[in-house]
Amino acid sequence: GPIIFNLTDEESLFVKEFYDRNSLSKYKKIIGINAGARNRWEFKKWRLDGYIELLKTLNEKYNYAFLLFGGNNEIEINEVLTKECKNVFDTGSNNTLREFASYIDLCDVLITGDTLALHVATALKVPTVCIFGPTSNAEIEDYGLVRKVYPIMDCLVCYKNKCDFKPNCMELVTTDMVLNEVINILEN
Repeated sequence: GPIIFNLTDEESLFVKEFYDRNSLSKYKKIIGINAGARNRWEFKKWRLDGYIELLKTLNEKYNYAFLLFGGNNEIEINEVLTKECKNVFDTGSNNTLREFASYIDLCDVLITGDTLALHVATALKVPTVCIFGPTSNAEIEDYGLVRKVYPIMDCLVCYKNKCDFKPNCMELVTTDMVLNEVINILEN
């Protein structure tokens, strides 16, 4: 069955303070961005330029806030996104699992690779756009909440840590592929 994950009153208060401090009520929707992945899986991460293009495109049309997620591996990625894009709020890199989940619970949609954030969002019933490359999208139960984005390639689900294909699977995932799924979720 589905994963059950409930936030405590303290966790709800913790995240409400973040919400109020950053005036997130002035945005129509909150989009979570989990742009990284553990070092072991270089190609679980979508392209940074893809995320930048996605945020800029959404910012042109919509009044959305973007919450950035990640751990120590994502500090640099999130600094670039904060510098390059507007309406971006970094949730920090030193959150406990429960704090991380509290922030994800604020999101109307989460965009991520096949990572811990995907599983946390699913448990919290947050609609998710998940970008797959070297790992199996078929093995992930979507519970009716996950839109799976992946390129059409013979070598998908290779489970390789490194790849010398040009273009590789993550380079073949276009901004429009991700954008269309985000908009589908938000409009339905």
